Amino acid sequence: MNAGHRRAEIADAMAEQARELAFFTDWSYAHPRAVDWRRAWPGSRRVTSTATGIPDLRTPFEPLAPGGHHVPNTNSYRWPEDRDPLWAAEAIEEKILFEGPETVSCVILEPVQNAGGCFTPQEGYWQRVREICDRYGVLLISDEVICSWGRLGHYFGAERFGYSPDVITTAKGLTSAYSPMGAMIVSDRVAEPFMAR
Repeated sequence: MNAGHRRAEIADAMAEQARELAFFTDWSYAHPRAVDWRRAWPGSRRVTSTATGIPDLRTPFEPLAPGGHHVPNTNSYRWPEDRDPLWAAEAIEEKILFEGPETVSCVILEPVQNAGGCFTPQEGYWQRVREICDRYGVLLISDEVICSWGRLGHYFGAERFGYSPDVITTAKGLTSAYSPMGAMIVSDRVAEPFMAR
């Protein structure tokens, strides 16, 4: 058996869990396995917690990794009516300029922000973010752990909203959450230094 890189105890644990309960969300619900692994949510460790905008998930892991900054999301529900629809995208450029473009490695965003509600981007948001990242030489990372593999009616959220990220992170849909697996898909430009021999 190859499951778990030939580690029988991992394969046995996977089989036992599949017999018990293959998957059930722990958002607002609980079951024994979720309680056992409550701190294993993918955005709840020290480095990934720096990226999350959910204070309750960050607090147990403080102090966080230095250098992470947040910008407003695309939740326009309480925005003033006359606010520029691309205001959230413009806030990214303001933050890059404030921090100094030479100090910013990447911008990480979800195609549809899930935590706190399903916030869809304004029309043109992603194209503006792509322009900003290109202008300052910053990588655009599309965090598609939730949005990829058909969740938005396309393989990737980037496809759905018409933008080309430098990196796509993906996980849950790879295995329908039956086993923990993640992947990173990179553009040729990002891959090239690693491919050179």
